[in-house]
Amino acid sequence: MGKKGLLVAVIVVVAAVATGILVSGDDAVPQRATDVKVWPTPRMIERVGTDVPVPASVTIEGDVEAVTRHVVEKALAGGTGGTGLKVRFSTDKALPAEAYALNVGPAEVTIASADSAGAFYAAQTLRQLVKQGKVSAVKIDDRPSLRQRGIVEGFYGRLWTYAEQQAQIDFAASVKSNSYVYAPKDDPFHRERWRELYPEERLSQLGELAKRSATSHIQFTYSLAPGLSMCYSKDADRDAIQAKLTQLHRAGIRSFALLLDDIDYAKWNCPEDREEFGPPNQTNAARAQNDLLNDTAQTIKNEMPDVGPLVTVLTEYGDINPSPYKKVFRDHLDKSVQVMWTGTAVVPRAITRRESERARDLWGRKTLIWDNYPVNDYPDAAGRLFLGSYSDREPGLQVEGLLANPMSQAYASRVAMFEMADYAWNDRAYDEHESERGYADLLAGGDERVMNALLAFFDLNSWTAPRLAEQLYEFQDEWKAGDKQAAVAGLRAYADLMAGAPKLIRDRVDKGFVTDSGPWLTRCELLGQALQATVDGLGGNRDRFGDSDELVKRLDKKLRTGDGKLEKFLDQASDL
Repeated sequence: MGKKGLLVAVIVVVAAVATGILVSGDDAVPQRATDVKVWPTPRMIERVGTDVPVPASVTIEGDVEAVTRHVVEKALAGGTGGTGLKVRFSTDKALPAEAYALNVGPAEVTIASADSAGAFYAAQTLRQLVKQGKVSAVKIDDRPSLRQRGIVEGFYGRLWTYAEQQAQIDFAASVKSNSYVYAPKDDPFHRERWRELYPEERLSQLGELAKRSATSHIQFTYSLAPGLSMCYSKDADRDAIQAKLTQLHRAGIRSFALLLDDIDYAKWNCPEDREEFGPPNQTNAARAQNDLLNDTAQTIKNEMPDVGPLVTVLTEYGDINPSPYKKVFRDHLDKSVQVMWTGTAVVPRAITRRESERARDLWGRKTLIWDNYPVNDYPDAAGRLFLGSYSDREPGLQVEGLLANPMSQAYASRVAMFEMADYAWNDRAYDEHESERGYADLLAGGDERVMNALLAFFDLNSWTAPRLAEQLYEFQDEWKAGDKQAAVAGLRAYADLMAGAPKLIRDRVDKGFVTDSGPWLTRCELLGQALQATVDGLGGNRDRFGDSDELVKRLDKKLRTGDGKLEKFLDQASDL
């Protein structure tokens, strides 16, 4: 190619990138209209004109579900503009499942989708485009990265209330999640007393949760965990499973999981299993479990044809090491059964694409990630509330989807749920800091002071409190360099932010979040006040070091925040 031809090609490519039209499947660089925030992050968003005033008259055209129509009507209610606005929905079967194309024009908003889920997600996007009486004039082409996105209510400890479960489904729908797996370890009818049918009141609630989920394009999966006492060779136990699933099916549930995690597979629960499968070991345990799963999957196919594929968590769920156990399932498990996997550990620091490929090869299918974040039910997490950003999950994971295992603190869990939904929808564009800031802004109602208070509180309630650590490092560098005045001034600003954050949050943020965070807000306040007193001491008022010590003594020793750097600094600062 000559130099002139090369120059033309470069200009064309640059122009294409600038206008957001250079798209090549999943390897495309996602484009954003940077002044318009939509969550989860769309695959492509670009400006197309002047923002459109919301009129007094809005017309919705097209065959759309009531829930989608309601989202649009609520978003565009209360307008005062004189010119009417038409929102026109259409079907485009050329689009992928759950995808949509949205275009905001001066008199018409057009939305195309292949299915009703895509139309619903477009409505959730349109809702966010309405700001201060105007609709942002943008064009959006969007689709999810992962097929399944949502939560697995799978923690040990206090059960979510029925109201909290309902609210979580609504929140999941607002961030375009499509899966809710019910598996709380301390629901007795889920695990300890799995053979018993549900009492009518709770059965009705589970049915209503499934109905509420389906309305918002969320698949509600009920999980049964019989492994603690299951006798694999007894027809009576298999009949008990079938009876339980039948009861739940009649209540309206259309997806099931059979969980075999957190059990001892080095022993049998009945002598009949030894006779049927041989001595307890990895291979024989896998043979028994595989037989049960295949039998259950086939029964569901035959007797409940409107139910989706069976889901399972197997006993080896947190590694990618080859084993005789895994080989049995790779070779013999019904290919329709979905296998959930937590990564290379029960609580992995990271999950890479290569690891997901390894898991796919070991199990003979793509896995569904049960991601144990922000759950806090294990010893290392005791006393913690996890609000730190969701990180270290590579884009392009070779998995069916991603489900977050939350905390018993339902509303506080939404920080991570929001970020994980953003990652699962558009993994290549995911920015943990932008996503964290996005949810803080949402929770703050757009108030910058409250948002900054929330970001400081989120940071303190992460494993390492990186923002706080950065402030301490900057202080130490300036102090050692001899600029003590600048060192004290910089640290005082952050101390004031920490000390004042809890009151702002209590006064201005959703009460569910405040209730969940109550003990940690108190801890943040005390630590912030202790840091203020220490800064005063470093500034010359040494009596204030004693005040800092007294504030630290008031901390609840059962709670933990960050990695201890702040507490160490407070203890040693008087020696500087």
